Amino acid sequence: MSFIPPGAFDRAQPEAAPPRSLVAALAQGSSETHDAVVALVDRIQPARAVDLADAAHYLCLLHGRYPGLIDYAATRSADPKVGKWLAHACEAFVGERALLTRLTVAAGPITSTPGQDRCTPAIINLRGALNALSQSDRQGCALGAAFALALDWAGVRAVMDMIAERTGLDVRPCALPSPEETLAMAEELSENGAIGRAIGFGASQMLIQHRQFWDMLAERASLRRLQDGL
Repeated sequence: MSFIPPGAFDRAQPEAAPPRSLVAALAQGSSETHDAVVALVDRIQPARAVDLADAAHYLCLLHGRYPGLIDYAATRSADPKVGKWLAHACEAFVGERALLTRLTVAAGPITSTPGQDRCTPAIINLRGALNALSQSDRQGCALGAAFALALDWAGVRAVMDMIAERTGLDVRPCALPSPEETLAMAEELSENGAIGRAIGFGASQMLIQHRQFWDMLAERASLRRLQDGL
């Protein structure tokens, strides 16, 4: 898999390069519409328990450690309005990290899959790329990544809720800022065109990483089905 390497986000980017806004970045694809997520949350043809355990394990590896993307992004802004949004998001993500840990335990161990030795390093590299993105010196870039993560979390949380349901865990609703609040904040900040483009760039890079994450899980699930003769 080809993850964007840490340190790549502060290089000069063409201002005309798409996407130029948070909304445009989201239009390129979110977790909620990814085939792997659709399969994991399907109620008509329920996902295999092994695939749900795989998702729990690797989601925890990607987003279950502190500090994470939003925590780092919170150190990059001095705007009081933005600070309020970031404080809310950081507090909510404490609960999401705790839930990821509980889900990983409840879902049980992952099954050995062809190429297993390459998967954990790939996710660690992806996590490093997200952390580097969230510490970008380009004004608006880290914030765009944080906005995108909060908005994209609906798809991630749908998978988490399915794992909780299948393992019998009770979970609280996600407490991240609402999509309306997040989009309104981004729109207000994007009145400054340069910041708006940086927000779009940061968001697009975060979403690319998530899509590659789901690509990996889909490939692992496919290989296990072949391995099991399904």
